[in-house]
Amino acid sequence: MSGDLTARMSADYADADLRRSAAVLNELIASIDDNLCDFNAAMAALAHGDLHAGMRDKHRGAFGQLQKNFNLALVTIRKVLGERGSDRFTDRATKFRRMLAGSGSTELAYEVRASDEDSRPIPSPPHDLWLKLAEALARFSV
Repeated sequence: MSGDLTARMSADYADADLRRSAAVLNELIASIDDNLCDFNAAMAALAHGDLHAGMRDKHRGAFGQLQKNFNLALVTIRKVLGERGSDRFTDRATKFRRMLAGSGSTELAYEVRASDEDSRPIPSPPHDLWLKLAEALARFSV
């Protein structure tokens, strides 16, 4: 319940049905742990500015859909930014990570706000995608 996926159920029951149930449950927990570790590694790579490290093509079911959508999102971001934009993204992500490390906090202490209507960025599909990406990444730690 606390999110610790390292614990496993004892499978040394005398009853064969209980042994099989415990073994299946343990396999399910191990599979969920493996899938989440892969997703976490891919998100960490993205948070570090790597737009090429997607999820491995090994997932099935709900995790297969997550893997497919995550990898598609990376391709979309790379296409929108282009090669030079991807390099700038990596550079800025590295600088941002260093800034956070220097401040001793992994959370932003304040929100940046535009001072007036004239200083706001002009909405565009790439800008909207960037805002959605920033919002999604704000929920994950660096």
